[in-house]
Amino acid sequence: MVKFFLVLRPYPTYGLAVLAVVAILAVISIELNPAELDSGLGLILFVQMFLASSGFLVTARRGHFDPVLGCGATRTRALAAHWCASIAPGALAWVAVSATAWVSGSEAALSALAGSRLLAFVIVSAVAWASGFALPRGGAGALWMGVLVLLLLRHAELLTPASGQASPWAILRTAGAILVCPFLLLGPRAQVSGAALVAASAAALTLLLWTWRAGSRLDLYLVEHS
Repeated sequence: MVKFFLVLRPYPTYGLAVLAVVAILAVISIELNPAELDSGLGLILFVQMFLASSGFLVTARRGHFDPVLGCGATRTRALAAHWCASIAPGALAWVAVSATAWVSGSEAALSALAGSRLLAFVIVSAVAWASGFALPRGGAGALWMGVLVLLLLRHAELLTPASGQASPWAILRTAGAILVCPFLLLGPRAQVSGAALVAASAAALTLLLWTWRAGSRLDLYLVEHS
């Protein structure tokens, strides 16, 4: 089923082109200087915000997914497969860049393959797809970047000092900051408590699972093919 959605390509061609350019530039910069890993990962996260926001509902109601949705497969399985297809290019670029950093001896590569940096990618992939479920393709990514620009212009301080992250309120505040700006998990100065990381990841995955559950109950008005 994932192959079906990959063939339909839930993302625009120009998005894939931008991702390819970003990944190539990231690999080149890492080979020149392994410490540049976070710059490449940050660009991939930026592109992933738009690629993962693939707008399932809008396309489904146009009848493009009828061969899958009308063949007896469960809606939840179809939604999960669509999510996997939507994040696949970004995941491939992320692994390629992280693996290059690992081979080049980057100290941050392990975190990108199995650590807090990887959680940033998972959060972006889950939140962008779920938030863009009923929006046009790329809609959630555009809204998300608008929020980040607004926070940047207001010079908002999202993270509290590490010494003040022990209280439940501080943990929830930090988790919320990570959900809004997963880029906070990139860079050597990112100091986030483990509890906040778990809370942010759980919230992102809960949103994704809730969207799958809610989406499986929608009437998608399957198109009758003549």
